[in-house]
Amino acid sequence: MREGERIGLSGGNGSGKSSLLAVIAGRARLDGGELRRRDGLRVALVEQEPELPPAASLRESLVARGALESIRDERERWRAEARLTEHLHRFGIDGELAPGEASGGEKKRAALALAFALEPDLVLLDEPTNHLDIDGIALLEQALAKGPAAIVVSHDRWFLDRFATRIVELDRGVLRSYEGNFSDYARVKEGEIAAEEVASRKFDKFWREEEAWIRKGIEARRTRNEGRVRRLERLRRERRLAADVGSGEEHRLDQLEIAFRAHALHQHRADHTPPANQTYSHHQTRPYSVSYNAATTALPIALQPTLLQLSV
Repeated sequence: MREGERIGLSGGNGSGKSSLLAVIAGRARLDGGELRRRDGLRVALVEQEPELPPAASLRESLVARGALESIRDERERWRAEARLTEHLHRFGIDGELAPGEASGGEKKRAALALAFALEPDLVLLDEPTNHLDIDGIALLEQALAKGPAAIVVSHDRWFLDRFATRIVELDRGVLRSYEGNFSDYARVKEGEIAAEEVASRKFDKFWREEEAWIRKGIEARRTRNEGRVRRLERLRRERRLAADVGSGEEHRLDQLEIAFRAHALHQHRADHTPPANQTYSHHQTRPYSVSYNAATTALPIALQPTLLQLSV
């Protein structure tokens, strides 16, 4: 991830978006792979439903949540608390309000105020527009426009259109990167889905032909066709392996089908990618940027430096 980027993290329910934010924030561990963060990188995370420590007031709760009292330098601690007061005012929050009396929207605004008061290098926001009214969303957009690099999980496509400089899609443990906002991503994704459907139909036709061939009888088992028989046996094993992984469309792709689809996607991109020397204005972006290698089935998860890099 590059400094100053604003990334919209997209993916289906249960795909692991919130878990990925927790890993980047250092609150969870990867089951495998590696996370590289720039030395001294300061990260602030605002969860979908922020938890505020019990206290007499929202301000005191936020001081505890942000561990401001642990700042040893007295001047720096005073400046951090002053920034918190300022951001609470910007987000329209009464710092003296008891946390138990605060609404969901007030708690979300308070947690956002703290995140920006901490002056992180990277802010991670999980569904930040939940519980926010139009004015609250406008305040958030203003803070993000002036603030640090950000990764945001949101189902609000209009917010992502205004916020994002890049969309990263998380699907079955794979991250793919698309330059531009959500509308740019949606246009490219439509073409990719069409290419995948073509590849899937080709695969199904190939599978049927191979199964029909093997049923022709003894001629199929002659020495000169043993390689083809072994290939079909391998396909069957891969099908069974894919079935063991899970059921339904989301888990039915075996290695050969992934190869078919990856080839189709790369062909689609080759037909639509502009020349490398083509330049773009401020309002134009490259159609997409892909961060995986179609020659393999173990596609890497990766966020590009300089702030952080994640791979498995």
